[in-house]
Amino acid sequence: MEIIHLSYPITKELTHTHVVLALGFFDGVHIGHQKLIKRAQEVAKKKQLPLMVLTFDRHPKEIYLGRTDFEYLDNLSEKAKKMEKLGVDYLAVAPFTEGFSKLSPQEFVDQVIIKLKADTVVAGFDYTYGPKDIANMENLPYFAKNRFEIVILPEQTSGGSKIGSTAIRQAIRDGNLELATNLLGSHYIMSGIVGHGLRNGHKLGFPTINLILNGRKVIPKIGVYATRTLVHGKWYDSMTSVGYNVTIQASKKIYIESYLFDFNEDIYDEEISIEWYHYTRGEIKFASLDELKKQLIKDEKEIRNYFDNMKN
Repeated sequence: MEIIHLSYPITKELTHTHVVLALGFFDGVHIGHQKLIKRAQEVAKKKQLPLMVLTFDRHPKEIYLGRTDFEYLDNLSEKAKKMEKLGVDYLAVAPFTEGFSKLSPQEFVDQVIIKLKADTVVAGFDYTYGPKDIANMENLPYFAKNRFEIVILPEQTSGGSKIGSTAIRQAIRDGNLELATNLLGSHYIMSGIVGHGLRNGHKLGFPTINLILNGRKVIPKIGVYATRTLVHGKWYDSMTSVGYNVTIQASKKIYIESYLFDFNEDIYDEEISIEWYHYTRGEIKFASLDELKKQLIKDEKEIRNYFDNMKN
């Protein structure tokens, strides 16, 4: 898969052929997004054309609503890996700037969709490219002027509710990892580098690694989780704490710290990824470090049993 970082206006030819173009922001690349991409793939194979996905470098809400605190399910690298697994040929990333946000619906079609050489556009029923009362999928044929075909996917639901990134973000914030996993079609993942923490875990016999996130990500509910952690291409069962280290210090900073089972390496500044499986308990302030250590021993046993039961 080739990642194309677009600059606007698009002045050069980016592909040698026409493409089937899937439109969306695709945060999380959840099961609804996967159905859309699969449908676009079917069209691409039938027409013997490559599949291109158009996304943006930031969520439009950051510009339209001035949201500087928007939290994502995927950073661009994570999104790209998922797209590649789904067989996408080109991932086009457009900079969503204030100027770009002011394109008229006709300008978006003429200066983006046409410039990307779309033979067919595939998008969800609720995709918009400007003011939603005008720039919607119902009106896209008017702006297209018969220059490309249009395939619209209906609303995707699970359990009677719409499958959407907003619902998944809320599930993660609530600690409902099972629901998030079902809607994503995979486990929620957070990636970044290992930072230098306070090394308190080492003193207790539970050496943890401190995740420094790559980008603004949705943070799971405060507590302890069954997770798996990827280091140097290998996954390790692990337990991960999301919290303020209330027993050891008073802090307003949230720490994400993982204790990897059967692992003992110095990996400061290395890249890691954490997969989130199950919420086990909330954060507790213990009267002593001995009490904290006893609880960590219980946590490890419970989480080891959780993964053992999954494998059986």
